[in-house]
Amino acid sequence: MKAVILAGGFGTRLRPISSTRPKPMVPVLGKPNLQYILEALEKVKEIDEVILSVHYMRGEIREFIQEKMRDYPKDIRFVNDPMPLETGGALKNVEEYVSDDFLVIYGDVFTNFDYSELIEAHKKNDGLVTVALTKVYDPERFGVVITDEEGKIVEFEEKPRKPKTNLVDAGIYMVNKDVLKEIPKNKEVYFEREILPKFVSQGLVYGYKMPKHYYWVDLGTPEDFFYAHQIALDEMARENGYMILGENVEIPEDVEVQGPVYIDDNAKIGHGVKIKAYTYIGPNTMIEDKAYIKRAILLGNDIIKERAELKDTILGEGVVVGKNVIIKENAVIGDYAKIYDNLVIYGAKVLPWKKVEEYEAYIRIKLDPAKVRPELTPDRCPLGLPECIYKKFKAIAGEKPPCDECIENQWLF
Repeated sequence: MKAVILAGGFGTRLRPISSTRPKPMVPVLGKPNLQYILEALEKVKEIDEVILSVHYMRGEIREFIQEKMRDYPKDIRFVNDPMPLETGGALKNVEEYVSDDFLVIYGDVFTNFDYSELIEAHKKNDGLVTVALTKVYDPERFGVVITDEEGKIVEFEEKPRKPKTNLVDAGIYMVNKDVLKEIPKNKEVYFEREILPKFVSQGLVYGYKMPKHYYWVDLGTPEDFFYAHQIALDEMARENGYMILGENVEIPEDVEVQGPVYIDDNAKIGHGVKIKAYTYIGPNTMIEDKAYIKRAILLGNDIIKERAELKDTILGEGVVVGKNVIIKENAVIGDYAKIYDNLVIYGAKVLPWKKVEEYEAYIRIKLDPAKVRPELTPDRCPLGLPECIYKKFKAIAGEKPPCDECIENQWLF
């Protein structure tokens, strides 16, 4: 049996972290999500070959497989999408390599689910598709499912405004090859929006509810990225305690740690540093004296200078954070960006290789456009940027309200 991993997406919602790496290569605790999936498939005896459907930055994925997974015991086949084909088109593109029933996994699904359970459930029903289902707190972001007593899916609605339930499509399927006949070749087709509902209406789709002891996260947004690390740190803490240290970590006795915290290989921590719960510090990272870090994810090779404060923050690889810098409120800093001394970044996304030095504060402002006073709103952003940047915090208080363009285009800079 074949397992197909859909690994060609752009990961736009996770930018700028996904700006420099393909979505399946986004790491959780220093390990790419693709590796988690492959390691789980290694334990499934029915699977004899893994097919990687790739497009965006496929060279990065191929290099990872050749270097890090060269001892993988099962065959791995690459199938390149000639253009972005979305989930349905990508499945159509692997049609010649699969036979009968095959397993499909979205490359941004972070889970410890046992895929063999879905395979067994599919064998026991007479459907063409069996969907792994899970319960979530925010079902409006996903495909919402209603099943009957026999497990047959009777209703399926993708991203509804008013969900009828919190049971959703987990992005893991068992699919019969006959389904692919309904998908046109070399066209953008959404499997979950255009193909799945058609077979649901024919009574040919079943659901399998993932047991509660399995965790599941869609690595689609920075918030999801935080949540995945929280789960992974909790799991690791159960086995290894609340402070996990890699090899050759330098950490003085006066460092204050409140776990769970994972400090990876060759990291160097300065004196008087405070590291609070749910923080991951990647390999080869240097943190200077009296820095403060809470619920932060540092992917590795970062430099945090003295008295810097990071809270609810994601740093890509090789980021340099200057002295007395404050970064918080779900800010995301791309790879190799440099934040100069004495700056404040609130909730912003900084592009890879960006040098932040021109302004005292980069602030992402969430305001209701209706409450902005028209007489003080300029026709165009005075700084010429897609997000207002002010030199002083007092500007937020109403002296310089953001223009409509800035409010509508809060994005990357």
